[in-house]
Amino acid sequence: MNKLALQLQLCVLVALLCFHDGIALPVPQAETSKTIENYRLHMFDAPFRSLANRTIELMFDTARVDNAKDPWLLRTAIVDLDFTYEFNRVRHRADDVLEDTDTDALLIIKNHKVVCERYLNRANAATHFNSYSMAKSINSVMVGLAIADGRIQSVLDPVVKYVPELRGSGYEGTTIKDLLEMRSGVDWDDNFFAEGTTGRKAHLAAWVEASGRYTDEARNTKRAHPPGSTFNYNTMDAAVVGLIVNRAVKMPVSKYLSERLWKPAGMESYGFYVLDGPPGIGLEFTGGGFNAVLRDYGRIGLMMLDEGRANGRQILPASYVTESTKPSTLSDSETKEPQLGYAYFWWPILSSRAYTALGGEGQFIYVDPASKTVVVKMSHGPVGPAAQANEQETLSFLAAASLWEPSR
Repeated sequence: MNKLALQLQLCVLVALLCFHDGIALPVPQAETSKTIENYRLHMFDAPFRSLANRTIELMFDTARVDNAKDPWLLRTAIVDLDFTYEFNRVRHRADDVLEDTDTDALLIIKNHKVVCERYLNRANAATHFNSYSMAKSINSVMVGLAIADGRIQSVLDPVVKYVPELRGSGYEGTTIKDLLEMRSGVDWDDNFFAEGTTGRKAHLAAWVEASGRYTDEARNTKRAHPPGSTFNYNTMDAAVVGLIVNRAVKMPVSKYLSERLWKPAGMESYGFYVLDGPPGIGLEFTGGGFNAVLRDYGRIGLMMLDEGRANGRQILPASYVTESTKPSTLSDSETKEPQLGYAYFWWPILSSRAYTALGGEGQFIYVDPASKTVVVKMSHGPVGPAAQANEQETLSFLAAASLWEPSR
């Protein structure tokens, strides 16, 4: 038998092994190599950040959030960014924010029209950008959907009602609302860059090595404060909320998000979650592993702006939109983020009616009901303490964008 014939036979054999009774079976995945582990470990480093944020499908096992065939068409009237903003007592042209804050893509929607759509650093309209912690805000949306569907009775439900294995952990005695407001009282250090922290241990196992689910570490947590008493931003609270949704709706969150938001809202492309382990073992990393194209993030913003309506449908109850974006933490000295309070995984801007989803490296879905403005900004900015200057300049830009009235 010649080499070509042997290769063809092997291909047929692999194809047959991947199907049984007409049903596709998962193709076995190779173990995570040291090369990939090393890349994941360093993807937040300055030389790699921009490309890492848009090549997640090459680096991780993922779960797709399927979209429907007919997208929700957005009206478009592109104009020049003919406004300025002030930062650190310096007046800047609007375009300055692009380079100053390491922007990869920018979308501005005013009065339901796309008036700015920019892609930089070889990104384009088909690029899927990692949301990082903006995924937490999507968790908030899914809680609202699950309540509307009768799968979750109330945000006051105890966590252990849905995740009973957390009895005896720091999460016993907490409610879903405590987690949504980052007031679980659980002893958790979210700094995954620092050696020896709880966040680092969970990050390495779930994100780098894919050797354990992120929420596995929730069972080992202890209580630091009474539930509801103290704000402590942490990704484990968000990941446990994702697990609660999974248990409540009795399906993977990627499928639930597809059926309840992505398809009915008319998203133009699929989304996807990073899995915190191999297919069949890992779950969707809902604390910071969701990816989508720029315009679909904009559609999420429009849905929030329009009190839960998208693509001509009431998808999320208007009452939940109001409830979930009303600040429960009213002091930026508590959040340690200047100008920002906290709600249900959304960041209200304390001087206005506006609020934003916020992700590491400078990801924003900004919504201002007063001026009917939505801004999506995808970035590859610095992490850690150096990130705050970029964030503050972006907030200045967003405030100016809200006040801006585009020329006709």
